[in-house]
Amino acid sequence: MEIIQEILAQPNGLYYLLIPVFSGLIGLATNFIGIQMMFKPTEFVGLKPVMGWQGIIPARAKKFAALQMDQVEKIIDVQDVLEKIDIDGVNKLIQPNLQQLIEQVMADAESRATKVYWEKVPSFLKKRLYRKIENELPDTVRRLMDDIKENHQSLLDIKQMVINRFDEDKGLLVRLIKKTIDTELGFLVKSGLVLGFIFGIIQMIVFFKYPGTWYVLPVGGFVVGYITNWIAIKLMFWPLDPIKIGPFVLQGVFIKRKDQVAKDYSETLTESVLNAETFANYILRSESSSPLNKLLKFYINDAIDRSLGGSKHLVLYSMGAENYIKFKSSFYENLSSENLPLSVQAGIAYTEQEINLSEIIESRMKEFTPSELDGFVRPIFEEDEWLLYVVGGSLGFLAGWGQLVLMFSS
Repeated sequence: MEIIQEILAQPNGLYYLLIPVFSGLIGLATNFIGIQMMFKPTEFVGLKPVMGWQGIIPARAKKFAALQMDQVEKIIDVQDVLEKIDIDGVNKLIQPNLQQLIEQVMADAESRATKVYWEKVPSFLKKRLYRKIENELPDTVRRLMDDIKENHQSLLDIKQMVINRFDEDKGLLVRLIKKTIDTELGFLVKSGLVLGFIFGIIQMIVFFKYPGTWYVLPVGGFVVGYITNWIAIKLMFWPLDPIKIGPFVLQGVFIKRKDQVAKDYSETLTESVLNAETFANYILRSESSSPLNKLLKFYINDAIDRSLGGSKHLVLYSMGAENYIKFKSSFYENLSSENLPLSVQAGIAYTEQEINLSEIIESRMKEFTPSELDGFVRPIFEEDEWLLYVVGGSLGFLAGWGQLVLMFSS
């Protein structure tokens, strides 16, 4: 208290007492700005490559998505998940609307192909084709899924599927990470205020004792901004294992929330990316050169050929071989169009309910050791966290210089 009395005895004593207050505000502001720089903007703003900014996480979406999937692959067995898909249940669900779906797909296929040739096909053959495809499709879907289950390692690249989805819509990755560490982000900002105030008291005393050292405020501001960010981020993850100090238990804020983290992460991941809809789109819209795309086209062509049966030669005669191939191709193009048919969406919703992937991920994450849980989020900060420290220090330096000029230059 003596030092406070000495400070108050000075003509500009109140200015000295404002140093910790400003220091706390600097710590809060730098941490807040640092968090915004992590997530915003999702796309690059400015002139590439150096004149501008993109949020740290969106700028490295592919890398962070790959890190996430490296962890997820450790807890999900793709074979187990595929075995949970009840194809008979899906077929039963979409059966009532199957005729409408076939007619819709076929009508669009007609328009995509050469309609004038399709009109030459006798109406009884068209009706036969509609009816037979309706009967053949459930078995075709079943055989397709059995093939995928048996050969999923060569046909499916779930990791790349998720990486591409996050890269296409970087906002999804931002929402996933924000939701998972929302509490820690709040802690980061608040700790900046508290730590900044504490360091500001030291800064005030040093500046009061050595008034000629003008650089104490700007240099001290840099140190405060840098150190508060550094300590706050460290306390989010350290210590991994709880340390008992008297009546208190010290453990990283993020690690301590393991159960809630598991719930938030699993729900957000499966709602946004790792779900049946993304999987269906991945199958239907795979690259034309991929084995998966070729397999899907094979089953579609096979279904149409089998549906025609002995009438196939009449259709070929009416349409011509080239237009028949175009027709089958346009059937596939309609299935892989932007908007999935409602009956397919109903099957997707049923599949998600049956698999319940969110519960699988959550239950297995709750069994994680502290170091395993740390691996889910720590890499997000690790490589680029120095930027947060430097930004904090730079803003602190400017604020300290401003204090010196405005309050102590006279």
